[in-house]
Amino acid sequence: MKWDKWIVIGGSALMILINSLAIVKEFFFVPVISLALILIYLMVFRVDVLMYLMAFSTPFSIVIQSDKINLGLSVPTEVIMIAVTLLFLCRVFYDLSLNRKILKHPITLAILAYLTWMFITCITSEYPLVSFKFLASKIWFICSSYFMVIHLIEKDLSKWVRYFNCYAIALTAVVLITTVKYAAYGFQGHIAHWIMNPYYNDHTAYGAILALFIPVVFGFIFLPQKSTHLRIFYGAMTLVFLMGFYFSYSRAAWLSLFGAIGVWCILKLRIKLSWLIAAIVIFGTAFFAFSDDIMYRMSRNSQDSSGNLAEHLQSISNISTDASNVERLNRWNSAFRMIEERPIVGWGPGCYQFCYAPFQDYRYLTIISTNLGDGGNAHSEFIGPTAETGFVGLLTVLAMMFCVIYYGIITYIRSRNKTVRILSLSATLSLITYYIHGTMNNFLDTDKLSLPFWGLFALIAVLNTCYLEERNEVRL
Repeated sequence: MKWDKWIVIGGSALMILINSLAIVKEFFFVPVISLALILIYLMVFRVDVLMYLMAFSTPFSIVIQSDKINLGLSVPTEVIMIAVTLLFLCRVFYDLSLNRKILKHPITLAILAYLTWMFITCITSEYPLVSFKFLASKIWFICSSYFMVIHLIEKDLSKWVRYFNCYAIALTAVVLITTVKYAAYGFQGHIAHWIMNPYYNDHTAYGAILALFIPVVFGFIFLPQKSTHLRIFYGAMTLVFLMGFYFSYSRAAWLSLFGAIGVWCILKLRIKLSWLIAAIVIFGTAFFAFSDDIMYRMSRNSQDSSGNLAEHLQSISNISTDASNVERLNRWNSAFRMIEERPIVGWGPGCYQFCYAPFQDYRYLTIISTNLGDGGNAHSEFIGPTAETGFVGLLTVLAMMFCVIYYGIITYIRSRNKTVRILSLSATLSLITYYIHGTMNNFLDTDKLSLPFWGLFALIAVLNTCYLEERNEVRL
């Protein structure tokens, strides 16, 4: 073994020993300094390893809040994201080495429009400080998980697979830990709502991330040039995710995966777009024509959330006694009232939870309603942004959704490369699960969902820009 390797091993062992002693003696500034030194080293010499570390640490990250400065960070993930963002901005200002094709791609332009309008609405916000903090978090989410991922993978797609594997492996550990804890409670239905703490704050976020990862990991099984051992590994990981997905008891997540499977069937059957649009129009017309009857039947449904699968699915349409469903209606109704008052610029990014209380209707109040601004957001990736950034903000959100799904499907249809087709289809279906789930919940203000979400955007942009015409098999 060469001397430099001995130096690395010895230095690492010494650092572990020093930090262990410091933690025992409660000198916590020592591990903080050590972490900072490691981050600086990786930023300078091994950015790829830093990105993998960021992905791997995300499922394990814990939110630490400071009441003195009213700031919360997910540690260590957001610390790494901020470091990666600073590195990205330094590189941009230093050499402007961005791929111009990707920079001009409609997906990137839609993201830039989204951030630009968010900045404008921060200025007009009800609480500008809250909004600028929210914008800052969006910037480090997108810079670290979209632009830097593009820089990482545009010349080597295997790095994207490695990047997502880091998150998937950590998520597998979280699922196994959560399932063991759940089994210790005898798989009681109500326990499923919080048993995944502290890794995910509730069962809806837990179900959403599993729904998003299932198409990707399942797609990895069919990638060419993968050994039998790797196929078995991805198959086992898929089964673990399906187990956790079932025990999440997240109805929105279940519907989102069913919806993605429906889109997959449409693509495989090559159903014409005109037929699909006609079916949507007919379904929408029928829904509005019989809306009174539908609402009456829903109001008579008294089936609450349950550990029984059939009863739990039946509770989806209960808007009379299910507190979760009624509270969601309360949040949406409050958001609609807020939109009526400020339809153009909204109330400011991140401000919904601090502004919606006066807009609540007593008819929708539940045992979990609150006036303290501590009850979360609008439970929708579409209604919430409209209340916070107006209808222009909604248009930017819809533009991003349309662009990424359109180019994902186009890449899948037009590419003659098996690897590109599998990756583009898997990524598109994963994003579809999130967008379906996003009609009923929103999690893009957290690192847990933002990192893989924007990472999928990056993959589709790179595939469509750099690999669409690739004929030779891409090695992963």
